[in-house]
Amino acid sequence: MLKINNEIKTGVVVVAAALVFLYIFTAMGAGGKKGPNDYKLNVVFNYVSGLEDKSPVKLAGVEVGEVEKVVHSYADDQTKVIVTLNLRGDAKIREDSKIKISTTGLIGEKYIEITGGTKGSPFVAKGSTLEGVDLFEMDELIGRLDSAMQDLQKLMGHADDLLVDNKDDIRATIMNLKDSSENLKEFSDDVKRNPWKLLMKGKDAKKDDVVKDKRK
Repeated sequence: MLKINNEIKTGVVVVAAALVFLYIFTAMGAGGKKGPNDYKLNVVFNYVSGLEDKSPVKLAGVEVGEVEKVVHSYADDQTKVIVTLNLRGDAKIREDSKIKISTTGLIGEKYIEITGGTKGSPFVAKGSTLEGVDLFEMDELIGRLDSAMQDLQKLMGHADDLLVDNKDDIRATIMNLKDSSENLKEFSDDVKRNPWKLLMKGKDAKKDDVVKDKRK
């Protein structure tokens, strides 16, 4: 029986790996080809958060195209970013769909996410220009958090000042509550040990009432 040496085994593995790679490359190339019914949409943003050409475009979570180009626009003395999308012919975008930039994971690649829109809303025409939904810039978000923390610190400072200014009154109130609690506890313990005192106090109270009536 013919023995297969290590060189032949290695060669077979390399050829098989090359064929698999060639198949995957061909499949990806076929998937990226533009169809005859593909069309373009333009989306205007104020800030694109690092979006690049060839980034995926997803409609309701399903990939339907890619970003063709990202360019600046300076119309009306405003700096805008126009993102041109190349979409498959069977992908229809409704007029009330929301178009925003999303990220796969916390620091993953950027892509365009388009919501499905509501039932009955018309589909946009090919070549239309739509308004995108801007994301918060990280610097702006951090600035807002810093401002909120400063407000919280000021509030806590006011609370500390209030406690310091009224510490004597607060201490006196606490002491009064403590004394009242101790007196109530002593009275309760005394009644438990000598319940007849309640009856005696009731009789004494009646005698006092009789004496008052006689004086009248």
